[in-house]
Amino acid sequence: MIEGTQIDSDIGAVAAEPEAAARAGARILAEGGNAFDAAAATCMAVPMLYPDKTGIGGYMMSAVVRDGASGKVWSIDSNSRAPAAAHEHLYEILPKRPEGGLNEGEYDCSVKDDANVFGAKAVGVPGQMAGIGTLWERWGRLPWAQLVQPSLDLLADGFPYSAQTAASIANNEHVIRRFPATARHLLKDDAVPSPDDIWHRPDMEKTLKRIAEAGWRDMYEGEIARVMAEQLQAAGGILTVDDLANFHPRVTEAYSAQYRDTKLFGCILPNGPLSVLQALNILDHLPALHDDDPRWWHQMTEVLKLVWRDRLSHLGDPDYVDVPIERLLSPAYAAGRAEALRQLPDRVDHDQLPTGDGIKETSHVSASDAEGNVVSATITQGGAFGSCFTLDGWGLILGHGMCRLDPRPGLSNSVGAGKRPLNNVGTLLLRRPEQDVALGLPGGRRIIAVMTQMVARLVDSGVSLRDTAVAPRMHVTTGEPLELRYDVPNQIEAGLVGMGHRVQRVDRIAGAAHGASYRTSGEGATVSAGGSCWAAAPDKVG
Repeated sequence: MIEGTQIDSDIGAVAAEPEAAARAGARILAEGGNAFDAAAATCMAVPMLYPDKTGIGGYMMSAVVRDGASGKVWSIDSNSRAPAAAHEHLYEILPKRPEGGLNEGEYDCSVKDDANVFGAKAVGVPGQMAGIGTLWERWGRLPWAQLVQPSLDLLADGFPYSAQTAASIANNEHVIRRFPATARHLLKDDAVPSPDDIWHRPDMEKTLKRIAEAGWRDMYEGEIARVMAEQLQAAGGILTVDDLANFHPRVTEAYSAQYRDTKLFGCILPNGPLSVLQALNILDHLPALHDDDPRWWHQMTEVLKLVWRDRLSHLGDPDYVDVPIERLLSPAYAAGRAEALRQLPDRVDHDQLPTGDGIKETSHVSASDAEGNVVSATITQGGAFGSCFTLDGWGLILGHGMCRLDPRPGLSNSVGAGKRPLNNVGTLLLRRPEQDVALGLPGGRRIIAVMTQMVARLVDSGVSLRDTAVAPRMHVTTGEPLELRYDVPNQIEAGLVGMGHRVQRVDRIAGAAHGASYRTSGEGATVSAGGSCWAAAPDKVG
C-alpha cells in the first residue's frame, strides 16, 4: 500500500481514498475476485470512512468499464432521478443571500429553507447503491455478501473519525443539529468529535447486514425502501416506494472521442464526461504543446471556455431536453471550434462573467486486473453529508440529488418528474495501443478542467498515472479569473498575464486524482494503479 505513487501487479490493483478502502478492494482481489468485485467492495467501504463525501445512500454512481472477456467498453449511469411528484415549481425561489451558499454559487438565486439542499425534499432516488450492485451483478463473480464483509469488519473494529470527517462535522454542525437522527449518528456524546475519537457508525451495521442478506435491491424494493419512503414523507419529502422500485441504472455503450492516438470513452449524459471529450476533441486540432509553455495553459483555458458555454447552454437529461450530442462530439464541430480559436487576437478579451461553484464531496475508485477488466467509478453524496437526512435506526445518510437540478423553472436542467440531474463527474477510460487506462477524481465543476489536463499530459507527454495526478492544475468555466494552483510556475503566470488573462492563485483545484491500467505486451500483461491517493494490490500490501 503506497500513497501518492504508482504500483504494478501481476494480479490486480485498486486506487482509492482513504487507505482502508483501497485495502478492502485489495482483499477482495486476494480472495479471488476480479476488478469489478474489487471496485464494488471499495465503493462500499469508502462511505463507511468518508460519509461526508459519499454514502451507500449517495445520490449517484457513474462508471466506465472495460470487460476483459470481450474488450468492450460500457457506461454505467446510476444517477439519481427526481421523484414522480417533482415539478419545476417545487421550490420557492428567492433573491441571493449576501452570505452565499450552494444555490447562490450554482444557480444565482436562493431557495427558501435551502429545501433542495438539506432535508427530506432534497432527496431523489439514491443511485449509488444501485450502481454498485449493477457493477457486481453484471460482471462480478464472488458472492455479494463477500463484497459487503470488508465494510462490516471496518464497523466492528471501529476507526478514528479522521481529521477530514471531524472537520466536516464541525463545519456543518448547524445543519446536522437540525436532524436528530443525523446528530445521533455523527456526533460523539452530542459534541463535535475529535479526529482520534473511535467511531463505529451507529446503526449502520444493521443496514449493511440487511443489504448483505437481502441483496442490494432491498434499498429499492424491500424493507429499507419501505422505511426510506415512510420517513421521508413524514418529514415532508416526496419520494415514494414506487419511485424506488422503478429505478434501474442504465448500462449502455459509452460516449467516445479521439485525442491523438488515443480513443476516449466517457459515461453518458447527464454525467460530465461529454464536456471532457469535447474539450479533448478540440485540442486534438490544435498544436501539441508542453505544459512548460504558457501557450499550453492559454490554449487549455480558451478551449474550456468554449466547452463550458456549450455545457451551460445545451446539456441536461437527454430524455427531457434536446441535447445535440452527436454535433458536440463530432470531429467537424471540434475542427470548427479550433479554427475559431486560431483566429483569436493575441490578447484575451474578457467578455464573459465567471460562473460560481458549490462545494462538492465526491470519491473516485479505479481498479484493474490481469484478465483485462478495468473500472473507473465515481460515487458521491453531493455536498458534505448530502441532504443531512439520516434514516432513524439505520444510520443511512441520504444524498441530495435534487440540488443538482436547477431550482429555477424553464431551463434545460430544471426540476422535472423522473429527471436525472446534470453533474460534473468525469469518469473516463482511455484506450491506447496495448493499454487501457481508467481515470477519475472528485472536485465538482473543476473535474472537467483537471480531467482534460490529465489526459493531455498522459498522451502528449507520456507521463505516468502518478505524475499526471499530481501535476500543477488550472480551472476556468465560461470566463475569468483563471484559477492557477500555487504550484504552477511563476513564469507560466507571467506569460498568461502578458496574454491578458486575469489570474487567481488558489491552494486547491479538485481532489485526489488516480487511475488504473491494463497493459499488454509480448511478455504478457501488467496491471497498474496509482495517483495522488492510495494504491493497493494483493501482492503489494504493506
